Amino acid sequence: MALRHQITVLERQLNGQRVRFHAIDRAFLASLLQGLPREALRRIRLLVRPDTVLRWHRDLVARRHAARSKPKRGGRFRTVHSIRALVVRLARE
Repeated sequence: MALRHQITVLERQLNGQRVRFHAIDRAFLASLLQGLPREALRRIRLLVRPDTVLRWHRDLVARRHAARSKPKRGGRFRTVHSIRALVVRLARE
């Protein structure tokens, strides 16, 4: 499947230029090949170096983790009621 997908990418993009993978192509290849040991990746004929595939997978996992750990609501945290009351009192005085 990985080789078939690479051929599809080449047919779509190859006009005498360097092959450039789209983000979805990198994610697909990284998830497809991530289970293989590094030695097996070196034996497979790929369009990119095995280290590049591993870097793509690390980036994919990092983006997924960052998206999940993003705070639910943006902006500042709410100020504690006692601090708000203190600020209002100081402003009045």
